[in-house]
Amino acid sequence: MIKIRNLHFSYGKQKIYKGFNLDIAEKEVTLITGINGVGKSTLLRLIAGVLKPASGEIRFHETMGKDPRRTIGFISDSLSLYESLTVSQAIDFHRSVYKIKRFDDTLLKRTKVGLHQKIKELSSGQRVIFHLNLILSTDPKLLLIDEIIHSIDVYLRGIFLKEVIKLLSEKDITIVFVNLNFRDIENIVDRVILLKDGEIAVDEQIDALKSKVKKITTHVLPEGMPVLFQVDYTDHVEYFIYPFKEEFRDQVNGEVVDLDLTAVVNAFIGGEYT
Repeated sequence: MIKIRNLHFSYGKQKIYKGFNLDIAEKEVTLITGINGVGKSTLLRLIAGVLKPASGEIRFHETMGKDPRRTIGFISDSLSLYESLTVSQAIDFHRSVYKIKRFDDTLLKRTKVGLHQKIKELSSGQRVIFHLNLILSTDPKLLLIDEIIHSIDVYLRGIFLKEVIKLLSEKDITIVFVNLNFRDIENIVDRVILLKDGEIAVDEQIDALKSKVKKITTHVLPEGMPVLFQVDYTDHVEYFIYPFKEEFRDQVNGEVVDLDLTAVVNAFIGGEYT
């Protein structure tokens, strides 16, 4: 679906990517994460064409057509979209650009978005739903979702995620999330990519990654175990082990705990991964 090769990008003198490479497969749901400022959102903007790389290339599969970026949906709460227009005016403009004969506004009605409201008057959650509705009308091949899930209320978040899950079940679509809150999307993600210093530090299928990171609570850890990160308490230590091997269970005098994706990623971000 996407091939990124030798990508270079900077904000002024601050280099974000220096020879970055990445492949994203068709119909894959990928989560890109990492500490703030590592370049997660920048990467999505480069893929979407909002930003231009200094050098390198971003190639799309032929299934995305002659003008692939017309088949990309990009949702971000930091991008302004038709701010001065009413919802109805924005829909009409969008239909004319993408030659859409019929626009289904059921999603807008469910979230109480009025056609005569101005976009700038909508709540952040309503804007996200409106933007998603516009994108769905274009039948996208690639959907880029940039750190918006945590910024909308629980009700609208539920609607948003249901639409994404419905999209996955009904369409051949590739989705890339950028997020630091994983609990809402953990069950739909296939692959996890952790960025560090402009490079890929971790790239694993989600189930494989979770099987390789465990927390061991004990007083003393046998020598040689690969400690990713540790938290010291007065009466015990929590060790986060990566890569974990099943034979470690018989070697420790303590509890071995499975982790959710949030805890796994926090261990990498909190610890030092090399």
